[in-house]
Amino acid sequence: MLIINGTAELMNDSEELTKGTRHEFNMFSLHMPFEDQVKQIENYLVKRGWDNIEVLTNGVIEDSEGISHSVLLQAYEKAKSEGFAVTINNLALT
Repeated sequence: MLIINGTAELMNDSEELTKGTRHEFNMFSLHMPFEDQVKQIENYLVKRGWDNIEVLTNGVIEDSEGISHSVLLQAYEKAKSEGFAVTINNLALT
């Protein structure tokens, strides 16, 4: 599974987050390679109100064995069944 780490800017008002703030995200994609998924990844995030996306790192993980954070593990499992899953850090970057 592909794992992507980056930042994105919130483009819509949200109850929990402030429009215009930049947040770190982690994304899992069942489909690879990264270069073939860039457009789908962008569409997935934009559809959810995020833009000005900057990918910082990407890589491949074989299984969930090395994932210790419960939210990331849930996202990994969701991506296995739905193709994509993303987690957004609630704290805005400064």
